[in-house]
Parts: sequence; structure tokens; C-alpha cells
Amino acid sequence: MSGGNYKLIQIGEREQEEREQLLPSDEPKTQCCTPTRFTISTLAGLVCLLTAVLFCLIRWPIRRPWCDNMGREGVMEPGPQDTLLGLISDIHLNLHPDECVGQSSSEYGVFGCDSTLGLLNLTLKDMVTKLPGSKSRVLVMLGDAAQHQPADTWDYKVTLDSISSVFKQFQHHFPSTPVFPTVGNNDLPAHNTVPDISWYTSLLKMFEPAITRGHKVTLPDNFREIFMYGGYYSALFADKFTVISLNTNLFSASVQDRSSQREYAVSHLQWLSDTLDAVTGRVVIIGHIPPTLSLYALYHNKVAKVSWRLEYFENFREIYRRHHEKVIAMLFGHEHQDTFVVERNSGVDMATFTFPSVSPIYSGQPSYGIAVIQNHGNERKLKDIFTYHTWLDYYTRLRIEPKFLTYRSFGQIFRLNELTPEGLFNKTKNIIEESDGMRSFMAVKGKVYQERAVPMISPHLYYCYTTNFNIAAFRSVYRKFWLRR
Repeated sequence: MSGGNYKLIQIGEREQEEREQLLPSDEPKTQCCTPTRFTISTLAGLVCLLTAVLFCLIRWPIRRPWCDNMGREGVMEPGPQDTLLGLISDIHLNLHPDECVGQSSSEYGVFGCDSTLGLLNLTLKDMVTKLPGSKSRVLVMLGDAAQHQPADTWDYKVTLDSISSVFKQFQHHFPSTPVFPTVGNNDLPAHNTVPDISWYTSLLKMFEPAITRGHKVTLPDNFREIFMYGGYYSALFADKFTVISLNTNLFSASVQDRSSQREYAVSHLQWLSDTLDAVTGRVVIIGHIPPTLSLYALYHNKVAKVSWRLEYFENFREIYRRHHEKVIAMLFGHEHQDTFVVERNSGVDMATFTFPSVSPIYSGQPSYGIAVIQNHGNERKLKDIFTYHTWLDYYTRLRIEPKFLTYRSFGQIFRLNELTPEGLFNKTKNIIEESDGMRSFMAVKGKVYQERAVPMISPHLYYCYTTNFNIAAFRSVYRKFWLRR
């Protein structure tokens, strides 16, 4: 599949001590209590104090999500005509958890290791309760079903086994619900490679039955041909909107074989442009690697790192600019965090949402999301996005089955009735300009980082991240804040 006549755009404290001398007194001292009473009182006090401390250590963190959101729990209230998108990303299912040190100590896994089958089932069981069968619903799998593997000992059979097991669990928990998957960078025959048709053929055998489950999805005639060539596809859901699943590995800055990458990336962009030209209704774009700076690299390694090669991002942005009115939302995974980026460029606002992981390998609480798409006649709007997570470490300490809780949504934090790029861009100014900006920032920070050990992320740094897709723009805005200090 060559790119027709599509032309690629080229881009590079006072310490103080007080001592009081007590003067001798001629008055006899009165013994207020006996040593025995003193000992008993002291011990009783210590027991009470210890009990209180233990209570706080065990119970308080579990209840904390409400406190972190100004005493209010995020509540999802979809309308009768709304479509619910269950968003699950970065499962990284490890079918042999004993291989990870300490993993076997818990059915639901531990931080620093990939997901267990128990954790995946727990997550899907909870998603079933949040996605009632009476609602119009779909599942969106945002990539990386497969476990992490060292690049030098990568076993493609392990990868396929992980992916196959994930899709079997989807079928078990959601037997009549369509699943829209996307290919993650760990769902490949080797790390950061460009697969050939044989690999995509293996994935197609799992993807196609999941997409068409429930008979609510219409596939284009060339669905198989397109997917086997590049691992991407489009599909119409219940005559409501089209899902466009990107294979973002083809745009990744980590791919080594740049020659093969370029051939497939150009074809992919041409296909995307042609597909958006042909779509008459609204679309939801999904993918794994977001076209943003890496928030993980920014706060872990203190570096600004791009996720896509600049030339492919620039062309993607141009395609989006021409078709932005058709796009309901753009949803990605990969970063293992719950955040968004929105940019204003040439008068057009573009926003992407990135979802946290099920896998706790990077010390994130296992999570999933639900997006609410509002349907009014022929109108389709992204009403809100909710994220549910479980406090895995605390529930493991209590030795009880983890429960999923939720923070307030982005819509509730920013007081938005719908999540449009324009609304999000204007509201990000709350972080640095409005009187309640710090409150907004702390609410967003708590949502994004999920109370894990976090570095000093300032409101200005976070603002720079959330409003810029590339390094040059990020550095330019950050430099302005730095010079004002």
C-alpha cells in the first residue's frame, strides 16, 4: 500500500532550647500518683496511641481518594442514550508470575511486577458492574496486553500467549460486547520492530472475533487486507461513530529500522487521511503510544522525550487539523498514567487523553477508565472520562480482595460539561492563572500520579507539559516561566 499522492511534510527552622531552673521549695511534695498507677496509665496511653496509628496506616489510605478531591467522590451518571467506552490499557499479563520476585505472595500481584491473571479478572469483574448491560457499551483495549520481556531474550510465543489469554478473559466477562483493540509496543514479535504480515495475521485471529462480537460493528470490505499490512483498521459501531485504531508503533521514536518504519508510516498516514475523508459521521481515534512528550520520562528522568518521530507527528497534526470537527476524542495508553495534553495550533485545538495501566510494574495503582459519549440525534460529544483504581498495596496488607475506587473526573475537576479541546485548553489556565489554580492543580496531580511517590512537579512544569506536544514548544513555554522567576 503506497501512499497515493499524499505528500509527507519534513521536519529536528530556629532551633531553641529552654531550661527552667526550679528553685528548692520548703513545702512538702505531694505525690500525685504511685509508680504502679503511672506505669499502667503510660502503658494504656501507648496502647491507645499505637491503635490509632495502626488504624490510620491501614484504613486512612484506602479512604483517601475522597479527601484528595475536596471530600467528593467522582460519580458517573450517564444518560439513557449515552455510549460507555470501557478503557483498559497496559495489562501486561504475566502467565508465570513466580518469575517475578515476590509476585507469588499475592493473587493480585505486587508493585514492580506485571499483572497476574487474578488482577485481570478482578479488573474485568469490576468493569462489568460499571458498564451495565442495558447501556450501549464497548471495550477499548489501548495496547500492551503482553507482558514485559528483556529485549535480548524476547520470546514471541510468550507474547502471543499473553495476548490470547487477555482476549479469552474479555470474551468470558463481556461475551456480547465489542472490543476495539490496538497494537502496543510489547505486542510485537520483538521489541521496537516493524512486523510483517505473518505477525498481523496472528493478531487478526484474536482481534477480528472480538471486534465483531455482539453484531454491532460494521467492518469495511478491505478490513483484513489493511490490518494484515500495517496492524491498523477502522470500524463503524452501531451506526453511531467510527473507531479508527492506529498502529502507533509505526510512528515511534524508538524504532531502530527507520527505513522500513518510514515506508509503513507514510502508508499509514495516507490511509488515515483517506479514511477521515471518507467518513461522514464522527470518529474516535485510539492508539497505544500517544503523540506527546513522555510524562514518565519527564518526572523520572528529568528529560523531555518525544514519543513519535517529529515528521510523523507534524503530518498527523495536519491531518487532524483538516478533520478535527469529526473527532470526538483521541485515546491512548503506554504512559501508565492518567493525563491529557491539549494544544492550540493555527487556531485549531487538539487534545489527547492517556490512560493508566492495569499492570502495577511502575508502582501505579491498577486502573481502568470509562469514557461517556453523549448522543443527541446525530450529535456525538465526549461528556466526561472517569478513572477507577484499586489501592493494591493496602488491600494486600489487609489480605482482602481489592476494591476499585474513583477520583473525580477531569470534567468535575475543571467544571466542564463536556471535554472539548477548546474547553480543556482554556481550563488548563486554571493551573497557573486563576485564584483556585493551585486547588485545580493538586486535584489533577492527585488524579494523575495516584499518590505514588512523586517528584516535585510544579504547576508551571505540568502546565507546560499539558499544553505542548513537542520539545521545542515545551522548552519555549517553560523558558518563559523560568525567566519570570
